[in-house]
Amino acid sequence: MRKLSGMDATFLYMETDETPMHISSLLICEPKKKGENAYEALKAQIVARLHEIPAFHRKLMHTPFYIDHPVWVETDVVDLDYHIKHVRLPEPGNLEQLRMVVQGLHSLVLDRDRPLWQFYIIEGVEDPKFGLEQDSFALYSKGHHACLDGGAGISVMDIISDLEPTPRPPMPKSEIFFASEKPGFFELIGSAYGKFIQQQVDIVAALPALSKALGNVAKNAMADSRGLMKSMQPAPKTRFNVRIQKQRAYGANSISLRETIGVAKAMGASVNDVALAICGGALRRYLDGHKELPKRSLIAAVPVSLRELGDMGAGNQVASMNCEIGTQIKDPIERLKAVNKSSKRAKKQMAAIKDIFPTDYSFFGAPIIVSAMAQFASRTDIINYLPAPFNVAISNVPGPRKPMYFAGSKVRTYFPVSIATHGSALNITLQSY
Repeated sequence: MRKLSGMDATFLYMETDETPMHISSLLICEPKKKGENAYEALKAQIVARLHEIPAFHRKLMHTPFYIDHPVWVETDVVDLDYHIKHVRLPEPGNLEQLRMVVQGLHSLVLDRDRPLWQFYIIEGVEDPKFGLEQDSFALYSKGHHACLDGGAGISVMDIISDLEPTPRPPMPKSEIFFASEKPGFFELIGSAYGKFIQQQVDIVAALPALSKALGNVAKNAMADSRGLMKSMQPAPKTRFNVRIQKQRAYGANSISLRETIGVAKAMGASVNDVALAICGGALRRYLDGHKELPKRSLIAAVPVSLRELGDMGAGNQVASMNCEIGTQIKDPIERLKAVNKSSKRAKKQMAAIKDIFPTDYSFFGAPIIVSAMAQFASRTDIINYLPAPFNVAISNVPGPRKPMYFAGSKVRTYFPVSIATHGSALNITLQSY
């Protein structure tokens, strides 16, 4: 048994039919050899390595009367017909058809009575315009954000893929242990009470660090009062900052990482700054084309990983900072300079509070109270009238540094597919490959 942290559980509470809370990826692979079935080969490889991914053997169990966050319990029951599905595109099987299929799949919530993941093996992909040969295939995966963040999702794909055409043998199952006993009523009640008490102890213990962090924030504010005032302003309202519907629209494209790094070095900026500036330019062009470009810069919520180097565990270890993306600036060079300045300010503010950033919370009745708030936002238009803390979520997730293979087939492209929420209808996720 493992209790969900407050951050992990919040992704469950925020989920409604309109706002599924799974993160996904879309990989397009080269064709299998003649006579080999891509679906059967890839399914067999995934099944052979499932025991290496503990998160895929966990399902939710709620605490009595929903007094505290749910717990993960291990299960040996994994319905492969539900978790690994087969789709074949109708002819001609081009990327536009693949995009439409992914949009539909991404709008469906995961079944909470099962482990929170699925794979869709999509055959019949062919698009000569983009160099995709006949019988190429795709793998669309989804895992709930309650058990995986972007870094953990990459780790999962690392486990089920290979770095060379010949698949590696799976790890011996004897090296993996899964407990199977479900906790009882009194154990869950006691755990909830103990967690609540421990949290109060942790809060008291964190007071010195909190005091130091607040001092650093105040020091930064005095040194940059203008920047502080700007960071406290709500984001300008756009068409993206509204209550959303269930339908999803998805698009993907590639840019050169080498060229991005070159621009970053030439301008004394980071790769992330360049990515934010590119997104800012695209959004400027889009909104200007609709006669809706705000005079002030759009604000991006930029996730910041708190995950230690080498940590491949499940769960969420992430904070967020707000950064201007220069949509009010036409010149791309000046826009990048503005983004770099805003990014440095945001990083400085984040550094001051990073060690005390709350990733957990606990209070009696949290599942009912927080879920009710999410349902209220889904069923009313209140989000349309509230100030927007940011306009768009923009993530940059480091991906594999070497080519990947699935069941002997080389992965041609590796695209992320992320989450849209009420108040943030647009999510841009970048991932290297």
